[in-house]
Amino acid sequence: MHFQISEKERLANTIDDAKLAAIVHDIRTVGYAVVQEIVSAETCKLLTHSILEDVERVRKTGKRTRHEEITGDGHLQLGLRRYAPFASAELLTNPFIECVVAGVLGPDAWLGFYSGNVNCPDSCYQPLHFDRPYSWKSPEDAAKDGQPWPPPTTTLSCSIALEEITIANGATEIYPGSHLETTVATWTAHDRLQNHPGLVARRIPTRMEIPAHSVCFRDPRMWHRGVPNPSKKPRAMIAATYHASFCKHWRGIYVANIEPSEMELLESNPSLRILDNGMLGDGRLVFDLDTREELEAMDSLHGVNRNIRFVAPPERVNHFLDAHEIGGGRIIENMEPSPE
Repeated sequence: MHFQISEKERLANTIDDAKLAAIVHDIRTVGYAVVQEIVSAETCKLLTHSILEDVERVRKTGKRTRHEEITGDGHLQLGLRRYAPFASAELLTNPFIECVVAGVLGPDAWLGFYSGNVNCPDSCYQPLHFDRPYSWKSPEDAAKDGQPWPPPTTTLSCSIALEEITIANGATEIYPGSHLETTVATWTAHDRLQNHPGLVARRIPTRMEIPAHSVCFRDPRMWHRGVPNPSKKPRAMIAATYHASFCKHWRGIYVANIEPSEMELLESNPSLRILDNGMLGDGRLVFDLDTREELEAMDSLHGVNRNIRFVAPPERVNHFLDAHEIGGGRIIENMEPSPE
């Protein structure tokens, strides 16, 4: 479940076919795979420092974040800086990340979420949960679209370890194989894993330990939870989420039976997504204009849609706010990014 990149692969900016097949197999059967050392130490150091600075600013407000209110104290979904030099091509256009994404999700997969995931000292246990529902709810639904049962994931989560993530600093608890437990496919938003101890007992938990500068690729249907960080320092991690090309909702949800006229528009304009109100609109992530040169310097070798647009002064992105909203940050004018 841990894979290393050879020098030959680094020169080619791609992963050997046999190795990629093994990575994809682990993700589909076990629920995750780790590819080691595919982000430079320099970029990881830069991002770690910026995240810790932002954690301090958030904590100075004296308020719990929205994510803490939902999932538990000490677990921050912290928006990442959307301006240079922090919006790095190594993170947003990384050829090895995109190679695995394309291998799992197919051509034209798109980036839908990019944020920080921070586990602070003295954090709590989160409720056991999974991040994404099944895109198909029954064997019959899956068969209509030519999919097997259990069906494959239509979303891939990428956890980027800026520093080594271990039990000692609160590595996430995961339940390998649980993404194949189809019992949850028809659950409503009110169902909770903690209310089904017999189901949970069928899987043995472990920890999602990730070497520094490495990426854990995870099926987001796999059960997991944040746990207390026993160290004295916040543990910073980056979370990037990609979706299959046929998932046309901006949140990466698979919508069946889209009207032919709307599908034609969606297929002809990759910036369009279905919005929460059912209308079509721009579903791209927003970044400051000063990141454009770096983020557009190289086309995707693996056909991944970066799904990014840029805002120019006097507009800029306040990364502290609206990390879970469309665009991934709040557009402001003539102001500095602030958590308040």
